[in-house]
Amino acid sequence: MATESRPPSSSATSDLAAVADLLWRVEAECPAGGRPRLTARRIVDAAVAVVDAEGLDALSMQRVAKDLGCTAMALYRHVPGRDHLVAAMVDTATGRPPKATGAGWRAEIEAWVAALGECYARHPWMVRVPTVSAPVGPNELAWFEALLGALLRSGADRAELIPLATFISGAVRDLARVAAELDAAQAASYGRVLAERLDPEEFPVLCSLTGEAGLDEEEDGDVAPIVTCGITRLLDGIEQSPTARERRR
Repeated sequence: MATESRPPSSSATSDLAAVADLLWRVEAECPAGGRPRLTARRIVDAAVAVVDAEGLDALSMQRVAKDLGCTAMALYRHVPGRDHLVAAMVDTATGRPPKATGAGWRAEIEAWVAALGECYARHPWMVRVPTVSAPVGPNELAWFEALLGALLRSGADRAELIPLATFISGAVRDLARVAAELDAAQAASYGRVLAERLDPEEFPVLCSLTGEAGLDEEEDGDVAPIVTCGITRLLDGIEQSPTARERRR
């Protein structure tokens, strides 16, 4: 989780506070029975529905207002602007993390990673939203807390908890972005295109890996094996760390 090298400006601080206020208010406004009224939660839910169906480029205050049967100006009474709306959409679409099962810290992290990957697969537009701050919404913070808790139980040093959690969540998000952007046809031809051009003397390792995962003719751009491999090796390192082993004891 990156931090600023200098104190943020008062305007940046107030804007982040405004985003946080909206995110926590949306989470508190659970849908209720009876005649629907315009709330921040209804606006966010409608916006998520638009973007799930048509992509992030289709989002506008006017479009959401049309689906809700009101004017765009009416939305601004509940949501300050489009950027605030998108931030609330991400937190709402993220939902709550998987519950701890007691199966052990490693199994919980693996389940956390898989669940986050599934979330991005359901809402691929989320990986296109710029990351402008550390998480401040109730759902995203709940995911971060769940990951931190599992890492703490691993015995990892407390000073490493936030860097490790940030690395894991960032890796899952970025590979989900790659999966959303990849062209399946180009992914399938990648190994063949390289094999026709690579000089074994200049690229000996790449040439030796022709036909392996990522360079074979059946490549479909699936990043799940990459995520699994990376997370497995990272958790292996934590598990075998002398510090972590001592802390677990």
